[in-house]
Amino acid sequence: MSRAYKLTVETIGISKEQLNKVMTDQFGWEGETDHYHEITYFIGDGTLYGGTDEETAHDEIYKTLKAINPNAKIRTEWTYMEDLPFESYGDTITENGK
Repeated sequence: MSRAYKLTVETIGISKEQLNKVMTDQFGWEGETDHYHEITYFIGDGTLYGGTDEETAHDEIYKTLKAINPNAKIRTEWTYMEDLPFESYGDTITENGK
């Protein structure tokens, strides 16, 4: 079973090129990398497979980026896209039209 996520990775001490390569080539996420002040960030969409949870995926990304720069600061933020909160308004609609 796969689960779709929006993922933000924020780093200090990792270049745009390094972060983009890790996130797209190694982990298969689709997104964009940018830099603002001293923070380099990646914002993308992807899927966790095979029962992998957010914390395990974070640990894998964290270890990979720390191997590039042991002094880097790394933070991930996960948004589960398949069960977002929502509000609905209006009439109740059912499958049989009543």
